[in-house]
Amino acid sequence: MSEVQTAADIARSGSFVVNETQLAKMREIAKVVYDDPGKIAEFERDPMGFAKSVNGFEPPAGFHLHIADASNNLIPPEEDGIFGAESRTTWDRLEFRVGYKTVSLVACY
Repeated sequence: MSEVQTAADIARSGSFVVNETQLAKMREIAKVVYDDPGKIAEFERDPMGFAKSVNGFEPPAGFHLHIADASNNLIPPEEDGIFGAESRTTWDRLEFRVGYKTVSLVACY
């Protein structure tokens, strides 16, 4: 299989699978942050390291992580232009979210 370059390629190929165990781990991470909002700063410093330290969760290859708060703010914030900019004619984004109450863990590519 050739290297996947865009989120659209991933979506078309079905090259990743998220199972119930991964979803449960994501929900647990969201609950940890919901239960202790002070953990957001720790998550923001190292999202992947934080997730792994909670329960061993690692997103599919190529994905990165955010927390989405009750106002749908991404923490850490996404890089400028990732959702489009005048300088980017087209763009793709593939994400999935798993939440606990008003907090969700977001995995995106």
